[in-house]
Amino acid sequence: MQMQKGANAPLDGSKVDLSWTAEPTGGAIDISAYLLDQSGKVLGDEGMVFWGQAEVPGLSLASGAKTASFSLALDALPSAIEKIAICAVVDTANAPSARLADARHISMRMGALSFEIDLSSMTEQALIIGEIYKRNDQWKLRAVSQGFNGGLAAISTHFGVEIAGEAPPPSMTQSNAVPPPPAAPAPPSAPVSIKKVTLSKSEKVSLRKGQGSIRALLSWEGRGGGDGDLDFYCFYVLNDGTTGKVYWKDLGSVEKAPYIRHSGDALRAGEEAIVIERPDLLRYALFAAYSAVKNGAGSFKSYRPRMTLTDASGSEVTIPLENPSASSYWVAITHLDCTQDVQIEHVETYGKNGFPHMIAAERAPRLHPDGSWDVSKGEIEFKK
Repeated sequence: MQMQKGANAPLDGSKVDLSWTAEPTGGAIDISAYLLDQSGKVLGDEGMVFWGQAEVPGLSLASGAKTASFSLALDALPSAIEKIAICAVVDTANAPSARLADARHISMRMGALSFEIDLSSMTEQALIIGEIYKRNDQWKLRAVSQGFNGGLAAISTHFGVEIAGEAPPPSMTQSNAVPPPPAAPAPPSAPVSIKKVTLSKSEKVSLRKGQGSIRALLSWEGRGGGDGDLDFYCFYVLNDGTTGKVYWKDLGSVEKAPYIRHSGDALRAGEEAIVIERPDLLRYALFAAYSAVKNGAGSFKSYRPRMTLTDASGSEVTIPLENPSASSYWVAITHLDCTQDVQIEHVETYGKNGFPHMIAAERAPRLHPDGSWDVSKGEIEFKK
């Protein structure tokens, strides 16, 4: 099965094989994995597998010429581990200008699952290739392809590894929120800290434009045996005025317009991802979620959904749904204004109540060419 960027599937076996086309001139591609807890952080020294520590409980690494493989023993993993991030980093010690593009292409395979990444246009020096993660007691493989500026320091500190002697990249600015107190100048030994922000409703945050792709993830819990069908939507306006939406019926593309790709319909509790491959070509976007009729009343509240945006610098913005409606089928979650930087606003506005406004409740949100938006006035969506 050929996986698309953002897609996920149940594990197929216990071994992940990686291969790439070329080594950067004067440098090398180093493969590593980070064992992460529920908060996305490593747990001590045994939270990282790389050339200098090839084995920890539950995971081991074997390396060859332009190849690497991980052997997985789920039963031996520490109980706190919820995710394993599989990464590639350019060793720039002898080649500071080397980039991922120098490796040209990288493949990830697990049994019948495969994921191909074209690196030819990637200027970053670090990459999350894929993730092995646990959802509702089931382990899955996700195809990620998320590049990071800053190489090893950026990707390691994103996962909570402390690296002395670096300064954090000022990649995000936040507005309409209570600002944190000014920080004193960091001493030379201070660890790198990639900024992470959780937005309350009406708060905004800005990411620098030109930081590579942006990955949006909607995750939610279900009821009973994992029942719960939410659908993730991205309504968009491109710089050339083109409008449209990427969703379960039209998954889009990262290789041609709109350069936005949906991971596919999850059908049950879990997650759906949308990748904006070319935010430089995007003017506005509105992310929304639809709750299928079969979910019944109160699904947004009981499923506890949240949305997370991650960019290539390692910046992460979390948008929880804080004021769930008991009987709305639609919620507009987040608005993006990309006319200058990428301004993210937590809008969380629910559509009309399904009782008694059944027709209006099925109408989707709308994003207009000027960036304005509304709810309960778009196309009718009805999914049993």
